[in-house]
Amino acid sequence: MELEFTFRNIESTEAIRAWALKRFAKVEKHLPEPASAHVTLTVDKHRHRADLTVHAMGEVLHASDETDDMYATLDGVMVKIEHAAQKQKEKSHRKG
Repeated sequence: MELEFTFRNIESTEAIRAWALKRFAKVEKHLPEPASAHVTLTVDKHRHRADLTVHAMGEVLHASDETDDMYATLDGVMVKIEHAAQKQKEKSHRKG
């Protein structure tokens, strides 16, 4: 699965991309294949915002987080989407 990035008012750096990909690897194990994901990173004054949308097997999972540190924001959004993916996975197992 590939993670697409959009940067707004922030410079695209390999460190941020690597951090997001590392954190997203934990989320991937809860998602069915094929799936696509898009993360939008925005900086507005001192607020750092991350929005993550994942499309997997007809389902759409979305999470967002905002803090004053981009790495903490990425951690927060990944935790939120991981919980949503786990919940969706459990829900699909109960139905099937």
